[in-house]
Amino acid sequence: MTVWSRLDLGVGLIAAGGVDLLWPDLGDLVDVVEVEPQTLWDHTLGDGRQLEPRALGWLRSLERPLLSHGVGFPVGGIVPPDTEGVRASARSAAELDAVHWSEHLSFNRTGAGGDHAGYLLPPMPTEATVAAAVSHIGLYRSQDERPFLVETPTSYLRPVPGDLSDGELVARIAIEADCGILLDLHNIWANELNGRQSVEDFLRDIPLERVWEVHLAGGFAFEGFHLDAHVGAVAQPLLEIAAAVIPRLPHVRALLFEAVPESVVDLGVPGLRGVLEQLHLMADLPAAPFGIPAPATPSEAMAVPSTAVAVPSTAVAVPSAGTRSSGERESQLLAYTTRATDTLPGADPGAAVLRLLTDEARLSLLVDGHADDLRGLLTRYGRTGTRELLNRFLAETRASSWPTEQSAAFSAWLSEHHELANHR
Repeated sequence: MTVWSRLDLGVGLIAAGGVDLLWPDLGDLVDVVEVEPQTLWDHTLGDGRQLEPRALGWLRSLERPLLSHGVGFPVGGIVPPDTEGVRASARSAAELDAVHWSEHLSFNRTGAGGDHAGYLLPPMPTEATVAAAVSHIGLYRSQDERPFLVETPTSYLRPVPGDLSDGELVARIAIEADCGILLDLHNIWANELNGRQSVEDFLRDIPLERVWEVHLAGGFAFEGFHLDAHVGAVAQPLLEIAAAVIPRLPHVRALLFEAVPESVVDLGVPGLRGVLEQLHLMADLPAAPFGIPAPATPSEAMAVPSTAVAVPSTAVAVPSAGTRSSGERESQLLAYTTRATDTLPGADPGAAVLRLLTDEARLSLLVDGHADDLRGLLTRYGRTGTRELLNRFLAETRASSWPTEQSAAFSAWLSEHHELANHR
């Protein structure tokens, strides 16, 4: 395993929309920039999987180290990620001259037909997932030799008896694939708040020497869950956890803040500078001796903040995997979240959250290209009626993470339902 100087890349943020406009007032606090290449692919060029030239030019002009963080072809499912997508991701990493690249330990495809989720769904913590993920990471590494990291996942699902713990899953994959870990502290904190493994136990399970990058982000409470929404600043309890953990990561290279474009705008220069200054303070903390079995994390930092909502007592019992394979569990979850079915074996309240998040992710892809269509539906059917129609669209069409595909599906669906298209 390659070893680098601790925090040699420093503090940075994700190159989300809006960062370019605020850069003149932020750049002095940014040492490194992380790029999600799939969000910058220009689908009018070639095969649609090429970085938009102006965005690439701006990123290169920053004269900062760049990291490539994939959001389209995850490694945590039984079905392998699309080979051409992995190759395109490798080309983007090379164009960015990325110091290292990473992907999510999630899944978005299932079955022989490659059914798509339209969202990053949580991995099944099983031996089969470990074996599959190690193979998928091998596919990435066959395309490019730069260091590869796997991101620690978030999951709203209840733990299943007999599964690996979240930390065991990540540890097994990182060790067997001989790759790095992108430790998303907000993800594992959200998991604790939502009734999964505690942050402390997770950190005790994983090889801390393989953590090469750390993510921090904001989130919020929703219907009994804490969502990994990348909205707002970093909560104080999470800052305390990070301050206790980061000194005990001997090979961590970069500390990044994540925010969606809307949150970048809401935070503005003062909010973003405040977060980055907090991250710099953490980066300046002296390294702690390595080898202590459990990172010293203050008990008060582990407490659920008062703004979080407890999981409702009416939630259904912890489901059992029974004899279902990992692939079957993935297919059933994807079918439920994409509205192909309304039945989920072992009904889990977290699945309903994933279904809602999947709905919103798919519908968000229609906003830019179908503003007039959506406005017409709202005028004719009102908010409730329009939502019912959009739910029909979601249930009757194939899910996708790509705007062009989702837009084409919506246009075709409207054309098939002439009574709806009359509003135009």
